[in-house]
Amino acid sequence: MKLRKLVRVLHRDIGYFCVGMTVFFCVSGIAVNHIDDWNPSYSRSVEEIDLGALAGTTLDELQDEVVAKAALDPDDVAGRHRPERGVFIVFLPHGGEAKVRTSDGRGTVVRIESRPFLFESNVLHLNHIKGLWTYVSDAFAVLLLTLALTGLFILKGKQGLGGRGKWFTAAGILLPLGFIVFYYTSRT
Repeated sequence: MKLRKLVRVLHRDIGYFCVGMTVFFCVSGIAVNHIDDWNPSYSRSVEEIDLGALAGTTLDELQDEVVAKAALDPDDVAGRHRPERGVFIVFLPHGGEAKVRTSDGRGTVVRIESRPFLFESNVLHLNHIKGLWTYVSDAFAVLLLTLALTGLFILKGKQGLGGRGKWFTAAGILLPLGFIVFYYTSRT
């Protein structure tokens, strides 16, 4: 098999294989790039509640009362706390909470829930899994590098690397280099 034909075959087949993982990494990458604007893995909602004065006196009684009156799932309760007299907090998953004043039962329920697809994509992209996934992710990076390099040699002549391709390749190299130079020169 000729070298150019092998390059085309590799480029095509690796490209097909990489489509799914590329979608996961791209969606997660865009989400994580804007982490200063929002939490890409979790959504947060706050609900004002008025449960009426709480009658419980022990932590167990207060917890049972708040869970029942606020219609919380008892299995979601991760703990409770009475940080000061007249305030009671029930801890919910992922850092959520139901916080109420015991005197009048007014307070808030903060629910934090994972964002479908984005949470899982971010777990993969940020490599929270570790272990075998690290090697899968490294292999994907090698495949993308192979895809980029074989792509340079798909076309010949004016449309290939010897023609207009060199300008696009140069621009793709100069763009990140320009940002790096700008970043380091603007810090001084």
